Amino acid sequence: LAAAATISAGAPTLIVSPGRVVLDGAARAEVHVTAPRGTELIEVAVAPYPLDVRGRPRLRGATGAPHWVSVRPARLRVGPKGATVKIATAPPRTATPGDRPFALVLTTRPARGKSVGVRLRIAVLVIAHVHGKIVRRLVVGPVVIRSGRLVQLTIRNTGNAVERLARGRLVLTLLRRGRVVVRLHPPSRLLLPRSRAVVAST
Repeated sequence: LAAAATISAGAPTLIVSPGRVVLDGAARAEVHVTAPRGTELIEVAVAPYPLDVRGRPRLRGATGAPHWVSVRPARLRVGPKGATVKIATAPPRTATPGDRPFALVLTTRPARGKSVGVRLRIAVLVIAHVHGKIVRRLVVGPVVIRSGRLVQLTIRNTGNAVERLARGRLVLTLLRRGRVVVRLHPPSRLLLPRSRAVVAST
């Protein structure tokens, strides 16, 4: 996930803002895209936004955005003055409550005539929120000790809302004969609905 990216001199550069979008019920939002080095052709798409157990996005999976999400346009030409991608949500009455995270993916197309084509891809996290009963439930554990030193803690989000695990809100303390062996401070990260995270410390 990135709000701006640079590869190298001569490679495409995009500045995207904002870096995260939340759409509450039936709503609209805009993502502004700028190409400061010159004109770029951009392909616009949506993709799944799963996080692995370490919190890294993978942009793959069986499902992307819900069918009631629309993104326009599918392609655009961007220059220093920028252009706008519009996102709209219209959840039906039958949509189950909770958060639907997905990615808005912007990919540059290599310019014609270049011997080496470099493509740049930027993903913006979009959370489509459906009103109704919101369940917030984090399950902490189990704790596994490997090789006598590595401590791994599993945290599962069994609710239907995106949760932010802020640093300092959860501290795991392991004791041995009354003495503190290790204190585990999970880093700040997002926990998507029906996902799990693994935090490790030595």
